[in-house]
Amino acid sequence: MLNFLSSGNQKQIVGIALTPGIGLEAVILDKTKTTVLNYGCKKVEYNFSTREIQDYVQFKTALVDLMDEMKILPKTPVYLILPNVYFDFLEIPPGISDPEIKTAVLSKAEEFYIFKRDEPVSGWCEVINSQGGAQKKIAYTSFQKSAVDEIKEIISDIGLHLIGIESAYSATLRGLYITGYLNDIILEEASWTAMLINTNSYTLFQLAGKNLIDYSEVPLAIKSFSMEEAYQAIVSSSEQLLSNFSSTNLFIISQTDDICAEVLKRQMQFDREITAIDSNKYSKKTLMDVLSATDYNAANSMTLGVISAASYKNDFGLILNVLQDDPTANLGIYFTTNILGTNLEVTSSLVDKLTVLIIILCAIIFGILIGLCKFVDIQGQNNISDLNNQIQTIDAQINAENQGEKKEEIDMNVVIDEIAASNVTTINFYDSIATDIPKNIWLTRYYNQAGDKISVRGIAESIVDIYEYYKNLRIVSPQSDIKLTELKVVTEDMKSEDNKFLNNLSIDQDNDRLYSFEISNTQIQFNQDEDSRNEQTKNENDIIIKSNTTEIEQTSQQMKPAK
Repeated sequence: MLNFLSSGNQKQIVGIALTPGIGLEAVILDKTKTTVLNYGCKKVEYNFSTREIQDYVQFKTALVDLMDEMKILPKTPVYLILPNVYFDFLEIPPGISDPEIKTAVLSKAEEFYIFKRDEPVSGWCEVINSQGGAQKKIAYTSFQKSAVDEIKEIISDIGLHLIGIESAYSATLRGLYITGYLNDIILEEASWTAMLINTNSYTLFQLAGKNLIDYSEVPLAIKSFSMEEAYQAIVSSSEQLLSNFSSTNLFIISQTDDICAEVLKRQMQFDREITAIDSNKYSKKTLMDVLSATDYNAANSMTLGVISAASYKNDFGLILNVLQDDPTANLGIYFTTNILGTNLEVTSSLVDKLTVLIIILCAIIFGILIGLCKFVDIQGQNNISDLNNQIQTIDAQINAENQGEKKEEIDMNVVIDEIAASNVTTINFYDSIATDIPKNIWLTRYYNQAGDKISVRGIAESIVDIYEYYKNLRIVSPQSDIKLTELKVVTEDMKSEDNKFLNNLSIDQDNDRLYSFEISNTQIQFNQDEDSRNEQTKNENDIIIKSNTTEIEQTSQQMKPAK
């Protein structure tokens, strides 16, 4: 994901460098910054006296040709390296603002003779102050504003996007870092020195790791010397300066055909490690692998500055872009952030990519949700269908059972009638209790077993009354076979329940005659004593069962006989 985001975010920058004696170079690097994808070079003259491009028409023509030959598209960002015009250090108090730094830098630059007649434009950055103390040390470079405006107009007319202009000094030091010459030195944070040789001067830079500490520029009209004299002049004039630099490594970079870095290396009286780099006719190989070039021989003279221009933003720092405050030179980078060890520049392109990515993710999530909803809907429909099938099955079973129940439907009226018909005898016998009882009859016992086995025992004052009651019973239950099974006079000495019953009545037994009777259709005889009747009942398989027997033992309200 980070690679995808960084891919469109890291815009392809074309590095352009104008180097006296070499011409106008153009380089396109791959994204890994280890291979040159394309290289081109065209002849362009530089005026050392005025310190600017000799012919701007020639410059424009060369740039157009490079653009066509290298197939550079319009609006492509370009970063331009020019020969140094003015380079210096400035110490300022800490906490000073950028506008104040700009004012201080321009004031210092205006002291240089070139800027007595032309306004300067400068770029700067903070460097390490080897002296320590509270002051901040600023390295800066300056060019003529008129020259910068002319270059900006030309590049704009061509259709390219100029994002920076910088001095060859700081660009060459960054180029050493990009090409890998400083890997071990940076790792060990060792001190080192770079000697940059041009047609009319050479410059010494002292650094500690990535930090620029000091520099010295020595004017030298190399072309006025013979070849041997030129080498000796450089060696002799640099000995004192190098003795002041406590360096472990010396890099000799020659950008003129008058000096071979390898030859100079052998003549240097320097007891440290020396590395020779030729960007001239003496170079036998390119600084980096080149995949494509308009002239492969010219590629051998490729400068460190043009490589740095194609990758001006890197971990080395020391960027002195004079267009750093120019809004038209903005690459569209809002800010840079580090995610999982990857530097990510937040640009308008990145914002666009993120927007597209978010839209795609939302579309995917929306599609997934729709798919899930459809899946759930299908599952729900299937479940509903299954439930409907189950309901139909249950309904069918219920209907079948209802049909069966209808076939066996019971008419309760019929049932009630059947029950009433089957129990009419029992009901009639029970109703016999409520039959009109003559005034002079008292019922003492009533048994009913199985509905149609009854016995009624009582006492009466006359036989007529007994007969009347018997007749009433026959009227209530005409279908029964009840009979008057006993009739006798009640005497005082009778050991029977009748006698016990008489004891509870206010009857004059001497004058009043009473009769006991029994009306029954069963073999139970009430004249037996209690023990013999219980035994008989037991022997007859409990014909009389208390739970199914209605027994009337309480005295009737009619018990009191008439006087």
